[in-house]
Amino acid sequence: MADNPYQRYSGGRDGVVCAWDINRDLISPNAHSAVIDTSPARAGGNPKHSTRFRVQTQAHTHWINDLALAQQHNAVVSASSDLLVKVWRPHGSDSKEPATIGQHADYVKCVATPDQSTNWVASGGLDRKIYLWDLAGGGKTLEIDVSGEEVTEKGSVYALSVNHSILASGGPESIVRLWDPKTGKRITKFVGHTDNIRSVLVNQSGDMVMTASSDQTVKVWSVTAGRCMHTLTMHNDSVWSLYSEDPELGVFYSSDRSGLVVKTDVRGTLGEMDDGLSIAVAQENDGVSKVIASGDCIWTATSRSSINRWQNVDTSADIQLPNAYKQHRASVISSRSRESSLPSAPSPPPVNGTLKREISAKSILRISNTASFPPSMNRDADDSMSSHTRKGSEILPDPVVSSVEPIHLLPEETIEGQFGLVKHRLLNDRRRVLTLDTAGDVLLWDLIRVRLPFVLSIKSDTDPVIVPTHQELWKETLGRCGTGNQYLGSCSTVVFDRYQLREPNSCFGALQLL
Repeated sequence: MADNPYQRYSGGRDGVVCAWDINRDLISPNAHSAVIDTSPARAGGNPKHSTRFRVQTQAHTHWINDLALAQQHNAVVSASSDLLVKVWRPHGSDSKEPATIGQHADYVKCVATPDQSTNWVASGGLDRKIYLWDLAGGGKTLEIDVSGEEVTEKGSVYALSVNHSILASGGPESIVRLWDPKTGKRITKFVGHTDNIRSVLVNQSGDMVMTASSDQTVKVWSVTAGRCMHTLTMHNDSVWSLYSEDPELGVFYSSDRSGLVVKTDVRGTLGEMDDGLSIAVAQENDGVSKVIASGDCIWTATSRSSINRWQNVDTSADIQLPNAYKQHRASVISSRSRESSLPSAPSPPPVNGTLKREISAKSILRISNTASFPPSMNRDADDSMSSHTRKGSEILPDPVVSSVEPIHLLPEETIEGQFGLVKHRLLNDRRRVLTLDTAGDVLLWDLIRVRLPFVLSIKSDTDPVIVPTHQELWKETLGRCGTGNQYLGSCSTVVFDRYQLREPNSCFGALQLL
């Protein structure tokens, strides 16, 4: 996904880039509301749909891995597994097809631009190269080789962020590298993560870098000090995405493999991020690969073809927190009020006649292992167990683990997408194709008649699934793999279990031999 004040752009496995018109009320600065009831019962059970499809283009022939906006939001730059970097200008009078501005030797994983006034864009890929491309079609302007120092293969670039003075990259090597975007020379590197770096942010002034990793942490690095200043541990799973509209990253959003979306506000802490506020905003059903926010909305993209819109949460100084949290935050703000103050916003008015509700204590996350507040439930449990006298072979009780309760469990709006195909096999007759899609359905297609003869749906993890199909076809294709039961008749029935359809040695594995 890519962010535009009045539009959103999305790209998926089908290689299509779509543009969506957004309700302007949702991104108005005055629209930012506090926590309200966002259940489907709200507003009479009819949540307001604010997004309309505008236009689309078939930009690529393979998965689109990343999007970026450039040139005053008039150019949409896409990075794809077809090795190409393309630019599309949907607002132009002629609205031409996407133009190729660059090419990698392997999958292009990420693309980034410093701001809306520049005429170049940076891209990184699995070929262990970072390229700078001229948006006017002038080709490559700079090439950076980021091959790993110890393990060359781990030099692939999975994450990029850039401003006018620094380009930051990360990948499977778990090292953050900083480059000069003018000369391509390496400035420095940061070592500290223990797993793949999935997302990178650089602040506007160029003295702070923020990284998210599969090691479940978000790290904040000081460019001037040349070291990690903070390790944030509000996530309990691989952190996949970071996003911030704040030039100095005082407010940022993060998402992880479990589907948790977190908003963190560290404004007014004067660098003491342990005193910041981290809130579990939403819970997706799948891992969130991309999160963006604007005004009153948070948008999330997962491996599914749908995009969800969630209501944002106000984290200004007058946020409705539990008393204990409110007192702690007030003491932090007052202790630093002489040097700096936390930006505050006017108290939001009632929404639909309903006053904002207090944020639950279970929605507030401990921002790091060194944060003094909120207290760690695990630490309290350890203290209580250490004071307990164990007798003989007595089994100690399991430690108490605090459960997180995200503020929103259901999105306000869903842009529905179609299910994408993730696997296919051409059968012996060269006429029919067996496919598996992201919904878990196995489909049998007739290529000549251009129709879908049979559908197999996987309903649960344990129940068998039954496929009605032609006896001759399934005897030919499935007789060799020894799976399923066939019954005679004009139409035979083949029974599989979910495991046989998911694993490599399933019916798809057998079809490779035909």
